[in-house]
Amino acid sequence: MDKALQASAESESQSAFAQIVDALQQKKSFKLEAGAGAGKTFSLVQALDRILGDRQAFLPLPYQRVACLTYTNVARDEIRARVGVDSAILVDTLHGFLWEMIAPFQKPMLERLRSLGRVQFDEVDAGDIVAVEYTLGIPSVRDKVASLHHEDVPSLAAELFREQKFVKVIADRFPVVFVDEYQDTPAGFLEAALVGFDGLDRPPIVGLFGDAWQQIYDDTCGSIERQGLSAIPKKANFRSDRAVVDLLNKLRPSLPQAPSDKAMDGSVTIFHTNHWVGERQKGQWKGQISEEATSESLAQVREWLVENGMIDGLDDVKILMLTHSSIGNELGYPSLSRVFRYNDSFIKKQDPTIEFFSDSLEPALEAYEQRRFGLMFSRLGGRMPLLRSAGDKLRWAAGLSSLTAVCGTGTVGDVLDAIQDVKLFSLPSRVASREADSRRAADVADPRRLVEHRKLRDVSYSEIRALRSYLAEQSVFSTKHSVKGAEFDNVLVVVGRGWSKYDFGKMLAADPDAHMNEKERASYERARNLFYVACSRAKKNLVLLFVQELDAPAEARLHEFVGQNNIHEVKFS
Repeated sequence: MDKALQASAESESQSAFAQIVDALQQKKSFKLEAGAGAGKTFSLVQALDRILGDRQAFLPLPYQRVACLTYTNVARDEIRARVGVDSAILVDTLHGFLWEMIAPFQKPMLERLRSLGRVQFDEVDAGDIVAVEYTLGIPSVRDKVASLHHEDVPSLAAELFREQKFVKVIADRFPVVFVDEYQDTPAGFLEAALVGFDGLDRPPIVGLFGDAWQQIYDDTCGSIERQGLSAIPKKANFRSDRAVVDLLNKLRPSLPQAPSDKAMDGSVTIFHTNHWVGERQKGQWKGQISEEATSESLAQVREWLVENGMIDGLDDVKILMLTHSSIGNELGYPSLSRVFRYNDSFIKKQDPTIEFFSDSLEPALEAYEQRRFGLMFSRLGGRMPLLRSAGDKLRWAAGLSSLTAVCGTGTVGDVLDAIQDVKLFSLPSRVASREADSRRAADVADPRRLVEHRKLRDVSYSEIRALRSYLAEQSVFSTKHSVKGAEFDNVLVVVGRGWSKYDFGKMLAADPDAHMNEKERASYERARNLFYVACSRAKKNLVLLFVQELDAPAEARLHEFVGQNNIHEVKFS
């Protein structure tokens, strides 16, 4: 490792914190740019402690507070747990905070909503709307009150930062504003806020904590470069062993990290499938080996990890894949991604039938097997019925036994039919409605939800159970997007296609310093960032399994990363 990196991660961390303290004392806004594993949240909590240690300097008026904003409820709760309860600190999600700020400004909000021409106003005269609310994030208009979409809140706040009165209210109440994972904030919002604060005589101190290379979501701001915003790099990595840190530094030479003094050697190993002789897939899967070959490769690599003593068993490694369809192929629910247009329909259980099976029927059947009848009836949505005779008990027992058997061998449609046949409990109204609608003759103009329900009826019910196991985190599989912020001892990243916006082979082959047009640069950075996030989840051992074809420049880059001895070819039977 480069001699410049021999300084410990602890020393690098102390240097970054000293720069944060200096910026705070000089009342300057700053951006802490810290790579994966650097302890961004730890630095943020340190900064909060520093402010609380000298409240008079930073919060001179009794009503003033520090606003500490996060993008997710999980991150908010983590920071709250670390800082404890203190009235001088407001820790909230960005959306929750912004709504609290903009809610009193009803008239300016209405003016901007009308000019934006929101979709929810299509069937209502915008001039008739008298108030704006934000509850579930679902856009609608009812009784002349407009309910905002989740995305409307930062958009409206960005607009209101043009209003001096609005900006002054925030600056007066919150002389210090910290934003965690700043790169994930909606595009345009932070830029508008910083411009708005610049126009004040006494702007708040804005502290941004994040990493532009971990921007992996669409329509977010990414890197913020602005005059007057002090850049503070944190060149530490408290997460990963030396081999993983070395790879991250080769990926990102502009922000080299120092591993912790406690870091072990670790390992990075690469497997490729360039010599597979079958016909590769096309379309969005262009250049990738078949699903069967991918499964064979994955099994071979997991066994190699066990044989070489890197993991104790096949399940002792977190496997990251790009798409839910790839995970579904491995875990036993391959059809669901083809049934639904949007993954959220089954992954977030937005489809009512998926939700009913996962949250009601399956827990009820499990409770029945455990003879926990009160829990069973509550899962089915009602109180325990009055069983007047032995015959009533026998009827329930027979019906549930029959239903359990159908769940074991039948399709989703078979299970829905069996529920209605046994007549022990009713389907939820939304599911019953789709069942009723699906029985009429199909029409080319049928809404998507009805077409999807008919397809879902033909899916094996075993796929529902496989999906439920995955959602309950009983699986070693995850998507690359879903593990951002997490860490695991051993990580196996399956690098392939499946999503047209990502081509990791092309990204690796590209010269990052070469000229690219705006579209090419955006495509390159999108793939690079997700690759960086996936690789940086590993604490000890990282394995990259390439199931897409790699050209000579991409292979050369991998040799540069890990050396020839750490690159292996998958041997197919």
